[in-house]
Amino acid sequence: MVRKEKLNKETENETEKKVDDKSKRKILEKIPCVFEFINYISSRNFSDNTKRAYITDLEDFFNFIKKDVESIRTEDIENYIKYLVKSGKEDTTVERKLATLKSFFRFLEEKNIIEFNPAEIIPFRKRKKKIPDSIDEDEVVEIIEAEKKRDRAILAMLYGCGLRISELANLKKENIMGKFLKIKGKGGKWRVIPIPQYAREILEDYINEREKLNPKTDFIFLNKFGQKLSERYIREVVRVNGALKSGKRIWPHLLRHSYATHLLKNGADIRIIQELLGHSSINTTQKYTHADIEYIMMVYKKFHPREKEDKQKD
Repeated sequence: MVRKEKLNKETENETEKKVDDKSKRKILEKIPCVFEFINYISSRNFSDNTKRAYITDLEDFFNFIKKDVESIRTEDIENYIKYLVKSGKEDTTVERKLATLKSFFRFLEEKNIIEFNPAEIIPFRKRKKKIPDSIDEDEVVEIIEAEKKRDRAILAMLYGCGLRISELANLKKENIMGKFLKIKGKGGKWRVIPIPQYAREILEDYINEREKLNPKTDFIFLNKFGQKLSERYIREVVRVNGALKSGKRIWPHLLRHSYATHLLKNGADIRIIQELLGHSSINTTQKYTHADIEYIMMVYKKFHPREKEDKQKD
C-alpha cells in the first residue's frame, strides 16, 4: 500500500511546478477516498506512468470542481469536460481524463462511498475517427493490464482470439475447450480458435472470481448483478482502458483487426487468418492487410526468388 506521505513526495519529485502541485495536493488531502483509490490502483501493478496520470487527472478535476465527492453530479463533470475542450486540450487528453473519472467514480460506487456514479452516463465526445491501421503489440500489452480481472479477461480474449464483440458477449462455459474456443459466428458457422497461454491464465483467473458472483449462469462475462454483460458495456471497458493506457481511441473491432494484422506480420498464412476470424470469403480477410502493404512489399522483395535475382543483377 502506498502511504500518503510517500505518494506526495513522489508526485512532487516528478514535476517542476512545485508551488502549483502543493496547492493541488492540499485539495486531494481533504478527500481521503482519492488516496484509497490510488492505493487500489497501486495494488494492481500499473506502470508508474499510468499511476501518475491518474493522480494528475484527479488533481486537475478537484482543483476545478472544488466540491465534496458526495455532492458531485453529472452536470459538474460535463462542465469540466466543456472547460477542457474550451481550454484547447487535445481530444486524447480529454478522453483520458474522462476515462479516469469514470474509473474513479465506479470504484467509489462499488465501495458504497457514493450512491451512484455521476460519470457513468457521460459519453465520450464524438469526433472524427482517425483510425489507426492497428495498434502496436507493446500497446496491446499495456492496454490489457486493466484494473479488474473481468476487464483484463475481456481485453485479452478480444485480442488474443480475435473475437467479434457479439461472440465475446455470448461466450459460455461450453465454448471453452481447454486450450481452444469453439465459437459459433456469423451465419451459424462454427470455428475453433487457439487461446494463447497468457489469455488462458487471465481468463481462468477471472472465472475463479466470477463463479462466486453467479455460478448458475453459463455466460462467462457478467456485470455486478451477475447478469450477462452487454455489448455496450464491453465497448465502454475497451474505450476506457484504451484511453487510460494508450491515449488513443480503442474499440473492440480494432483489437480484432490488430489480432489479424499482427498474425500477418509474424508470418501467418492469410487462409489461416481467414479461418480464425470466421470469414466465409478471403476477400473479407484481405481488408485486414491494407495496413501492411509496405510490410508485404518488404517481405516480397526480400524473399521472392525473381526479386532476389533482379537485385543481384543491379
